[in-house]
Amino acid sequence: MIEFNQTALLARKNQKEILKQFQNVLESGTFLAGKQNQILEKKLEKFLGKGLVTTTASGHDSLLLALKALNLNSNDEVILPANSYPTAFALAQSGVKLTPVDVDENGQLDLQEVEQKITKYTKVIVIVHLYGLVGNLEAVIRLAKKHKLFLIEDAAQSFGSKYKNKLTGTLGDIGCFSFYPTKNLGTLGDGGAIWTKHKRFYNFFQKAKSYGERKRYYSIFVSGHSRLPEIQAAVLNYYLSLLDRNKKELQYVSKLYKRYLEIPTLLPFIRILNSSQDCDPFQHLFVVEASRRDLLRKFLASKKIPTAIHYPYPIHLLPAFSRLQYKRGGFPVSERLSKRIISLPFHQYLTEKDIIYVVGLIKKFYNA
Repeated sequence: MIEFNQTALLARKNQKEILKQFQNVLESGTFLAGKQNQILEKKLEKFLGKGLVTTTASGHDSLLLALKALNLNSNDEVILPANSYPTAFALAQSGVKLTPVDVDENGQLDLQEVEQKITKYTKVIVIVHLYGLVGNLEAVIRLAKKHKLFLIEDAAQSFGSKYKNKLTGTLGDIGCFSFYPTKNLGTLGDGGAIWTKHKRFYNFFQKAKSYGERKRYYSIFVSGHSRLPEIQAAVLNYYLSLLDRNKKELQYVSKLYKRYLEIPTLLPFIRILNSSQDCDPFQHLFVVEASRRDLLRKFLASKKIPTAIHYPYPIHLLPAFSRLQYKRGGFPVSERLSKRIISLPFHQYLTEKDIIYVVGLIKKFYNA
């Protein structure tokens, strides 16, 4: 059977070491804000470089705290991609005004759209490295500097991806990461982290993750809590040691997919979403645009090949965001992609034989 992602396989293959990590935490008697979190923050700071890291309970919380650190109000506008479903919720909960923009053919921010949407109320650009792909990040950085805007990177799906030899999540003011189980670096539950080069933001995050406390039970502002359990931190400390190998293996799987999909007979039906040429991607998902997408999914499912859609609705077409008052047709590329994209099975345990089999079924469906 071909699995959709690596989550269960990775855990099973590393069960012995994971249980050892669990045992260490149990014996320590500390289950929150302990040694494993301290180790993880230092390891992430070393891996990401030139910044300070705070662990959180989730990628959602990382984004929410990032917005809260900027001290914005309800009139302040935040630009985000219209196709980034999970990102929108944290931004909306922060109380700011959302300004969605359309995306390019690879699902990344459309820079012309961004510039057109900037107003005197715009304070932040949130760039989302969807699927682990990276667009023209340098141009986004220039645009943010030109208009004196904060740049937040949602690197939930791109941990380990590089743009011009710099890791995503470290090129803006704040980088937000998710350690949800399916991510490039995932744990066995929820988890997240925030990177920043600004000491004032770091100091805010350290307090905001626990009731705004300067010291135990002494809060200087109102906040909730967002704490990464020690057991999850321990798993991440171990999984981090496997990251380089996993990246190389996934990049090989990506190359195999491209080798077998990018053939003349499939070109009318399948288009692979890609990164900028300046990027060294650590892909979270392998996404293609496919004609007759829904029928293709049904056909693959009948052959026991799992697929997914990331994501089936742009945010402006969701009832949850009806208050934005955008109409169908307002973000044409995001809307088209939502109807045509499909995520294929993608993980480091896929063999060349597996990929040939999946692509063979796709060719059969299209009579290609």
